Amino acid sequence: MPGPGAAQLLEVWGNGLGQDPVRRALVMLAAAVPDADPDGLVDWPLGRRDTQLLAFRASLFGAGLEAIAQCPGCGMEVVLAFTAADLAAPQYAQSAAPLTVSLERYEATLRPVTSRDLLALDRTNPEQLDSDSASPAETALAARCITAVTEGGAPVDPGTLPPEVLATLGEELGRADPAAATELSVQCPGCGQGWLAPFHIASYLWSELHHWARRLLIDVHTLARAYGWSERDILALPPLRRQAYLGLVAT
Repeated sequence: MPGPGAAQLLEVWGNGLGQDPVRRALVMLAAAVPDADPDGLVDWPLGRRDTQLLAFRASLFGAGLEAIAQCPGCGMEVVLAFTAADLAAPQYAQSAAPLTVSLERYEATLRPVTSRDLLALDRTNPEQLDSDSASPAETALAARCITAVTEGGAPVDPGTLPPEVLATLGEELGRADPAAATELSVQCPGCGQGWLAPFHIASYLWSELHHWARRLLIDVHTLARAYGWSERDILALPPLRRQAYLGLVAT
């Protein structure tokens, strides 16, 4: 497995346990870019974060991905198979940049959303920001990402904007960072309905890492009982040799 060794990756998993989704993503991001300043990663735009996590995932588990989406029409579970390259559509390849939005007498400049912004919302599931109606958290997020706003040409405090204006600006945030939201085009083989299913690489990668770590711990336990080796010695073994020893234990 390229990238971090088994011991390092197991440490990443341990550091992510018990964390909320945003902090967990930052733990994995720090492992993906070990030369970067950890304190600066929290201010990366979400699209940059997720693009790096997708590349990290490919280096660990390969380019192929599988997921299950439930049809909103008939409820059928649809198995999706795709690659990291499939997610690199032109709209997601655009760099994050400030965005100017005009709304009647208001004009606002929005910056891309960062992990710091999501942490400030104090939410346990920030991936649910894409709901059909604006929530207090969404309007608070929009207010945080306004770098400048005028009303009739005069500067105003973003905190004084009407809720409906903040809600509309919140809907525009995605245009400042197209790579921050990934959707898969799906068509149900049962009823034929098509829809866009959201895909969150941070959650996907954590799930894979969690299952990998649990399996590895079982392997360590098995070999330690059989041979009396330490965890360090077992994790230092190349994966193929570790599997070979596990095969001998099972015989």
